[in-house]
Amino acid sequence: MDLAIAIGQGLGLAVAAGFFATAPLAVASSVAALGFADGSLGWADDPLTVALLWVLAGIELAADAIWPGAEAGGRLLRRVVGGGLVFELVAGDELPYVGLAVGAGVAAAVALTLRQIRIRAIRAGGDVRGTAMVEDGTGVATSVAGAVPFVGFLLAGAAAVLFARTRRRDQEKYKGLRVLR
Repeated sequence: MDLAIAIGQGLGLAVAAGFFATAPLAVASSVAALGFADGSLGWADDPLTVALLWVLAGIELAADAIWPGAEAGGRLLRRVVGGGLVFELVAGDELPYVGLAVGAGVAAAVALTLRQIRIRAIRAGGDVRGTAMVEDGTGVATSVAGAVPFVGFLLAGAAAVLFARTRRRDQEKYKGLRVLR
């Protein structure tokens, strides 16, 4: 049962890391400090670490509000690394080192899917700052929901469906075109 809870929390928080890099780490650290998650990163439940991660989440939120298009590649890298770390933080005792790869993969898939959705929203007339704030707000809410033990499986399923739909839509873009050789 502990393995299922750890995987559920890890998946949920890795999905959230695809939206917003530092909020899932702050939530996971808070959950570990409260004793609701047992991970392999012993320093993560330290009160100083919890406070520092929440400050970093606030800084990332403010930076996205002020300059939403900055460092798109850096943002993707932060999200992938955050996904691996957060999965390892909550599931490291049950699945040592596996969480780094699984969390990074889940966060990368979510981040790349959201990138396509954000591009489409902006092309359709959406505001860059508005889409960034919606994405960040959803990331914070998803972080809190992902910390609930079995909600992570639902979040991972929803992310997989969204990834498949976005991928299918990208493939339909070139439907009917032939490659001449």
